[in-house]
Amino acid sequence: MAQAGDKRRPKGQSGAANAKRSASAGGAQPARQPSGKKPPAANTAGKTSGSRPAGRQSVAAARKSTGGSNRTQLIIGGIAVLVIGAIIVFGLVLNKQQTAVQAEGYGASTQSVATESNGIVSVSKSGAAPRVTLDIYEDALCPICAEFERQYGQQINQAIDDGSLAVNYHMLNFLNKSSFSGDYSSRAAAALLCVAQQSGAQPGVYLAFHSALFSSDHQPEEGGSSDLTNEELGKLATLSGASAAAAQCASSGQNVAAAEASATASSATLSAATGGQVATPTVVKDGKPVSLSVNWLGELLGQA
Repeated sequence: MAQAGDKRRPKGQSGAANAKRSASAGGAQPARQPSGKKPPAANTAGKTSGSRPAGRQSVAAARKSTGGSNRTQLIIGGIAVLVIGAIIVFGLVLNKQQTAVQAEGYGASTQSVATESNGIVSVSKSGAAPRVTLDIYEDALCPICAEFERQYGQQINQAIDDGSLAVNYHMLNFLNKSSFSGDYSSRAAAALLCVAQQSGAQPGVYLAFHSALFSSDHQPEEGGSSDLTNEELGKLATLSGASAAAAQCASSGQNVAAAEASATASSATLSAATGGQVATPTVVKDGKPVSLSVNWLGELLGQA
């Protein structure tokens, strides 16, 4: 006879099944997840809870930094290019202004005449009363004198032709030692004296020969391997319009001694005017050297 409180299991059921039924009847149930959501994944190496991966943060930061740096460098580089370009353009413009040929297009003198005294050649317009008289010191081998002639020769021609300027030309010879022959400066100065003496009254001839001696076609190179012979100087005088007598004088070297004596005296005069400096080209007015700005002659004529 069954006793009270004695619970019996249905026949054929196992303990595991009974346990399952017990849990369904009133035991604790497993936690449920919200519908459609996956459980959070566990933290893995290189990740921190609630933040981006550390590696991605570094790359993003590096990209941001590199981008800004590149833009800054491009801006600085662009500015530098603009500044350099502006400096180059300014330099080219300034150089063009500083080397511009004055009175370009005027050409050769047509009214000037020349007279010689003690190796100094004075050039002016016949019968004119010039407002300005200049002493110009040159050496026939001097390359800067050639540049001076190129830049200011036409302006000087024009001012002499219109009667406002007179020029006393002093030819020095301190560059003899730099010439191929060893005495070119003296011989060229002698040829100039020949033209002044024999053809100075012919309008424009002296200045034409003077200009020819400094032209790139005829001026020898300082320290070069050749220069003009006396015969070649005579031929150049003829091409410049000088008489046969002037050409013969130059070809024979007739005035070399006189040219050397004049160069010595003129060097002493220039040294006194400049405080001891003997250089060519030098322009002197009223015993004082002239500062050669671009428009130096225009300024002197305007002040007279």
